[in-house]
Amino acid sequence: MAKTALIVDDSASARFILSRLLLQHELNVDTAESAEDALEYLTQQRPDVIFMDHLMPGMDGFQAVKAIKANPATATIPIMMYTSQEGELYVGQARALGALGVLPKQVKPVEVSKVLHSLRLVPTGPEGHPEQGQVSVMDPPDARDSIRALLEDLFHQQRQALQEEIRQGYERLEAPLEQPAEPPRTSKSPAILGLGLVIAALVGAWFAYLYVQATNRWSEANERNIELLANIEEQRSIMEAQQVALAASEEAFDLAAVVGALEWAVNQTGSYGVTEIALGDARAESLQDLAVNLQAIGFTGVIEYNVHVGQFCMVFSEQGTLILAPDDLVLGSCAQLGWPDQEAFVLAERQTLAFANAVAQINGRAATANIGVEIVPRGQRLPSIPYPPASPEILAGDWNRIAAASHRVDIRLLQR
Repeated sequence: MAKTALIVDDSASARFILSRLLLQHELNVDTAESAEDALEYLTQQRPDVIFMDHLMPGMDGFQAVKAIKANPATATIPIMMYTSQEGELYVGQARALGALGVLPKQVKPVEVSKVLHSLRLVPTGPEGHPEQGQVSVMDPPDARDSIRALLEDLFHQQRQALQEEIRQGYERLEAPLEQPAEPPRTSKSPAILGLGLVIAALVGAWFAYLYVQATNRWSEANERNIELLANIEEQRSIMEAQQVALAASEEAFDLAAVVGALEWAVNQTGSYGVTEIALGDARAESLQDLAVNLQAIGFTGVIEYNVHVGQFCMVFSEQGTLILAPDDLVLGSCAQLGWPDQEAFVLAERQTLAFANAVAQINGRAATANIGVEIVPRGQRLPSIPYPPASPEILAGDWNRIAAASHRVDIRLLQR
């Protein structure tokens, strides 16, 4: 009876590629998009081996391995981690938690074959080699399937973010404005008629004030609604463009068109937090996926990472660190507006060990794979949206929204 492997990875393209490798060995393959989904799966099924990604939203791979090994019903299932992390320390941590070993994220067919043979999940011949007719290596994944998997993965993430923004926009559109409070009712008793006239005059003045305030609020609300509707329409256009890009990748495999669609898709998730390292672990995962799929479709050239830094309005926290200024602070009160040029370039060059390892791995294979990676720190000099003149009366919130749009990583796929 065929054995079953469970792949746990939040990346659709990574699941697809590893599935193809395992299917070549005639294994049944099940997949889970998160560690939480994997634990739910294990309440009903018992696979013969688990391939566990390390970096995932929510529960990570280490936490999942610990939970699986702590459960007597699943503790004996062999688990292989696969990740871009390297070094004896990481391997030691994985094994200490119960994993059999660690495979690189860019797993090779021969490495998968060795794992399956060591676990006796595929039949072997008399000398420990695959039986006659057993496939030990796989053909490259079909280019269309591979690129579609990656595009769908990227578009799914972007579509979720856009739909949430549209939902919030509609909620703000439908939120009722505050209604003026009803005036207190006055007594008609003759004993307080004089006082009633005074109160009536005050109430009239109060209503006049409320009318002016309500008019201003309705005017502001109308402007806000117009802006929100325009934003919602823009998000819809982006979602429609995504569908067009997917359709184009299906109809005809035009390398330049597919590379252009892929470049556009990756750049939709280019923003990063003001305190976040631009070239971090999550971007390392996406870089490895991107390199695999570019190789599959026959791309040769350079993946260029252009790192931009936003010129934020910042103030000092109680601990003495720079943080984003409150939205209602005027620009003239910022403790610091952006960074000195040299510091901005240093920030643009920062990267985690995982990202540095991913770049080194890809550039190390450039002679055979014909794909390289270059990092280009751009600093603050090329904002996505031009900043207005730095007038002291501009609010920090308005300024920082422009800075956030410029705080991003853009890739360019330069074909040779």
